[in-house]
Amino acid sequence: MRRTLLPATIVTLFVVAIQLSVLSSLRFAGTVVMLVWLWPVAMGLAGFTSLALYVALLGGVLVDTHATTPFGLTAIVGLVLAYCASLLGREGVGDLDSAAYWVTPVLAAVAGFAAPLVYTFGGVFAFNFELWRGSVAAMVVVNALAFLVLARPVTRVARGVASVGERARR
Repeated sequence: MRRTLLPATIVTLFVVAIQLSVLSSLRFAGTVVMLVWLWPVAMGLAGFTSLALYVALLGGVLVDTHATTPFGLTAIVGLVLAYCASLLGREGVGDLDSAAYWVTPVLAAVAGFAAPLVYTFGGVFAFNFELWRGSVAAMVVVNALAFLVLARPVTRVARGVASVGERARR
C-alpha cells in the first residue's frame, strides 16, 4: 500500500487541479461536475479501500481550501462515497473484468446521485443554508450522468495507479 501512495497522490493532485481550474468554470445546468468525488468512488469500486479513503480525504481537503462552503464538507462526502464503494469493491461487485459492463457505471451513477444530497444535507447540519440556493435536482442529475459516463475510464485509471504501485514493489 505504501508504494501506491505516491502514484495515488500524484493522480489525486491532478484530479484536484482539473476540478479547480477546468470543471469549476464549466457549468452544466448551473452545476459543477465533481470529479473529486468520482475519483474515490472509482478507487473504492476497484477494491482499494485504504487508497479510496486516502484520496477522498486528500482531494476533499484540497478542494475545501478553495471553496466557500464549510471546511471538510467535500472531504466528508468523499469519505462516505469511498467507504460505500469500497464495500462493494471488496466483494467484486464493481470489478471491470468479471461484472457486467453496466454495473460499474450504474454504481457510480448512484454515487453521483447521492453525493449532492449528502453534501447539501451536510451543509444544513453545518448551518450553511446557501447550498440550497441552486437546484438540488440539477446537481443530482448532472453528477449522476457525469459519473455514469466517466465511471469506467476513471476506474481503469484507479486500477492502473494501483498496478504501478504493485510493480514498484517487485
